[in-house]
Amino acid sequence: MDLKSVVLAAVAGVAAFVVVGVATTELVAPWIEFSVFVGIPAGVVAGTVATVGVYLGLADDAPAQRRRVAVSVAGFGVVFLTVLFAGAGVFEMGVLAALGLGAVLGVAAAVVSYRQTPREPRAAS
Repeated sequence: MDLKSVVLAAVAGVAAFVVVGVATTELVAPWIEFSVFVGIPAGVVAGTVATVGVYLGLADDAPAQRRRVAVSVAGFGVVFLTVLFAGAGVFEMGVLAALGLGAVLGVAAAVVSYRQTPREPRAAS
């Protein structure tokens, strides 16, 4: 494992935390007054699963299919967080618009990175 794998795993975990936390909070808001107390634990679980999954998927001995999924989840995380921070912070487009645009572009990046990752295992070096 190298630093790049650790950073990609952490970014994927943060992105999963934000997406699942916000989505859960908003979905249960009509029924639960303090819905953030449901959204945060859901986001923590999703972020932990994503972090561990990407970290294990990028291991040197990981099968090719697991690596493809890990790279696509990491690609989603990188693009989602970049668009979210750039859109809301730099371009001041609003958090909701930045979340939506980040999600759409993140899914597109995940599909592209999944298709671009080789299907056969890496050669041992």
